[in-house]
Amino acid sequence: MRVLEGLDVRRLTVVSGLGLGQLIAFGTSLYLLTALSAPIVADTGWPLEWVVGGYSLGILVSAAVSVVVGRYVGAGWGHRVLAFSSLVFATGLAVVAAAPNLWVYVAGWCLMGVAMAMGLYDVAFGTAGRLFGQSARASIIQIALWGGFASTVFWPMSHALEGAVGWRWTLAVFAGIHLAVNLPVYLFVIPKPADATAVGEVRHLPPVRPHGLEVPIYLALGLVITLEMALVAVMSVYMHTLLSSRGLTLEVAVGLSVLVGPSQVVARLTELTIGRRWPAYLSLCLGVVGVTIGLVLISLGAMFSAPALVIYGAGLGVVSVTSGTVPLLVFGPERYPPLMGRLRRVSLVFQALAPAGAAWVLTGYGAGILLYGLLVTAVVCLMAAVLLARWSHRVVVARSGS
Repeated sequence: MRVLEGLDVRRLTVVSGLGLGQLIAFGTSLYLLTALSAPIVADTGWPLEWVVGGYSLGILVSAAVSVVVGRYVGAGWGHRVLAFSSLVFATGLAVVAAAPNLWVYVAGWCLMGVAMAMGLYDVAFGTAGRLFGQSARASIIQIALWGGFASTVFWPMSHALEGAVGWRWTLAVFAGIHLAVNLPVYLFVIPKPADATAVGEVRHLPPVRPHGLEVPIYLALGLVITLEMALVAVMSVYMHTLLSSRGLTLEVAVGLSVLVGPSQVVARLTELTIGRRWPAYLSLCLGVVGVTIGLVLISLGAMFSAPALVIYGAGLGVVSVTSGTVPLLVFGPERYPPLMGRLRRVSLVFQALAPAGAAWVLTGYGAGILLYGLLVTAVVCLMAAVLLARWSHRVVVARSGS
């Protein structure tokens, strides 16, 4: 019996705490360089490839520790993993803010990588799954509703703070937010599941592996998540550049980019209210379709930028949610976190390399070629999502008939 099933007020409090934590964590990590990479380059003279490369190295560090993190979340210790992530986020942001040279800057991003492995959606979703069981689909969507506002809140905030106090003090403010908000929320609001494994026994648990038809589902899910994470990593860093290449001024590009966050929220609300009428793997396919259409519209020119960002944001909002609800449906709440931890090890490597690779394409071949590359990536991802849906349907039907 899950500790919070049937306790609506307490459940709402926990979900809100996890959601607020995700809003802050995403806004101060994955979305950080979208607004601050140019000021960092202008202030320090460091090459853009190295500024973005620090972020990429941090993602590689995140990949290295994701398996261990997944084991602890699956064992019921997600609440403590999240609390520790706040401390590491604050430390990493402080190191990056104070960096006198590239070496220290990169070291700060390595700490940020550890924090991202412990403090983003996989851990929050896995924690909700351990608390609420198979009924966690709605809670996962609600958590993601909060996270969908990360770009809307933190992109303008980053631009405003950077203009007022500079990029270094902006990062110092963000570090303080982690300590003042996220840390106490995770410590005092998020409970431990009643069936949590003793912390000393976690390292001795046998590895969790997919079996039977779960194997191709696991591989297809890995491909979808890997391609989507790489695509989103590039868009998060270069969205303003790509929009400017279509004929928009930087100011207009920044203004329009805030449409992505509300679009994610609206799509997730739709998934929460009417999406429960169909399985999560169908929603995943629809989300990938939205991302693909959004990229097509961006490539067509400036006049399509606003609807493109709305559709892209809606698709991204659904994909980020269903990447948690699909494995919860197929693998179950206990097996989901460690399996996703292993899967993320590969996808995070591609997410780490994507921005640096995109910087090379952008400087060598231009924004147009980069955008077409993203389109091809989205189409391949869509084909993998269709296969994933077919195989997942077979598993669900087989279980319901057994």
